Amino acid sequence: MRQYKQLSLEEREKLYLMKKEGKTIRAVAIMLMRSPSSISRELKRNSELSRNLGYLPDRAHNLASTRKANHGTKISRYPELKTIIINRMTYDRWSPQMISGVLKKNAAKITISPESIYKYIYSAEGCGMELYQHLICRRPKRNQKYGRKTRSNYGIPDRVSISQRPEIKPDEFGHFEADLTFFAQNSKINLLTMVERKTGYFMADLNESKKSDMIGLKLLNNLIKFPKKARKTLTLDNGKEFVMHNQISKITETPTYFCHPGSPWEKPYVETSHALLHRFIPKKTNSNTLTLEEIKNAVTKMNNLPRKRFNFKTPAEMIAQENFNSVALRA
Repeated sequence: MRQYKQLSLEEREKLYLMKKEGKTIRAVAIMLMRSPSSISRELKRNSELSRNLGYLPDRAHNLASTRKANHGTKISRYPELKTIIINRMTYDRWSPQMISGVLKKNAAKITISPESIYKYIYSAEGCGMELYQHLICRRPKRNQKYGRKTRSNYGIPDRVSISQRPEIKPDEFGHFEADLTFFAQNSKINLLTMVERKTGYFMADLNESKKSDMIGLKLLNNLIKFPKKARKTLTLDNGKEFVMHNQISKITETPTYFCHPGSPWEKPYVETSHALLHRFIPKKTNSNTLTLEEIKNAVTKMNNLPRKRFNFKTPAEMIAQENFNSVALRA
């Protein structure tokens, strides 16, 4: 079904000229590719009958704009929609895209675009409730993202650049990305995170340090949860914690590749997952108090978040569709 859109100023000017030439409403509708009822309604609502001025395009456009402004936003007109948005953001940590997408997917009576939700978040009312604190970036203003500084001196033996990685097909399972993420108070304690690209399936392990043997063992344990045919590539950052990549590659028969200097976007899925993770475990969390239960709960919530790129299915639903035994993943 075609969505109704109000007449533009240019259409109103054409309407005025055709009306002046004596064309019928049906003829005008055909020329403007509008329904006759829309043209009739436009003339009736936006003509200056009281002063006998008839239909004037500029005045008609101003009248329509004023009515639209007085009409209020969809969120202000539907309190139940506002409640859904606030609850989903506050308690479930859903993004505006997730809220919008699931409403449309479920054919809800009232739907809304992500942009309209963002506008509400940054409105006076939304800022008063600090709804931006529940966004991934948690910025009080919508800012442009910037890159990171280049890092050098990797010291990783047999490092293979991502430029040599075979092309990854979007529908091919078994391409993984891994990295570390840190929290406050203790710079040693970290989470090793790993994401499967096709399904977005997320894994995380708590570590007491960045020692390469510890990180390597956790990576190995995560990879061997998948059968050999489901392990195709592993893409890593340039940190020395990944110096054991050769041993991991030989044992799991999974080729490893490293991003270019200062190019975190070359492993976009794990970077995005970090941003989502910090909605459940904020970056400022004291790492000394982190528990395995907290991490397990956060991972479960992340794997049950609806994703736009999956038509708002969850990573858990996506990986359940793969043709291999995933008992180890559910454990």
